Amino acid sequence: MRECCFSELRGMNTLIVGDVGAGKTGLTRRLLLEAVDQVSDVITVLDFAPPAQKVKGIDVGGYLLKDSHPKVKCLYSRLIKTPRLSAEDCDELIRLASYNREITESLITQFLDSPTDTLFINDASIHLQQGNLWELLDAISNASTVVANGYMGSTLRPDHGSGVSERERFMMRQLTAKMDRVVEL
Repeated sequence: MRECCFSELRGMNTLIVGDVGAGKTGLTRRLLLEAVDQVSDVITVLDFAPPAQKVKGIDVGGYLLKDSHPKVKCLYSRLIKTPRLSAEDCDELIRLASYNREITESLITQFLDSPTDTLFINDASIHLQQGNLWELLDAISNASTVVANGYMGSTLRPDHGSGVSERERFMMRQLTAKMDRVVEL
């Protein structure tokens, strides 16, 4: 697919999807930096990604911005976990995904308390492993331009029989149906 630019996405809800390492975060970061140059108001980033790390030989996570920017309000937590890569069993995986849900719900609430016209969401799929789709859609509906990304692939499918991967995939399909544009990497 042809590379998109932020000016083409203004006034739309866009979702970037792909497997681990497909370039979702990199493309979203590039679009965010373009937005900083084009948007006069503050931009909010809901960053649900865990810190960049290598788990079981797989590079995962990473925030959209490495440094603060005066025009970007980053809502994130360094406490987000990598449930499928870190859990030793089904119960631990569900516990870690639920732990992440509590954090992401709090970040969504912070955004809803003070929404901005432009919203970027990094790793929406983390929230959807156990979180409510409607909470995420509420945040999306409170901005006129949204650029989000999320995992849709097979690398992280094994989940100790917890059903977390199946739920995440289902919820991501539901999210894609609500977006104006979907970019598959």
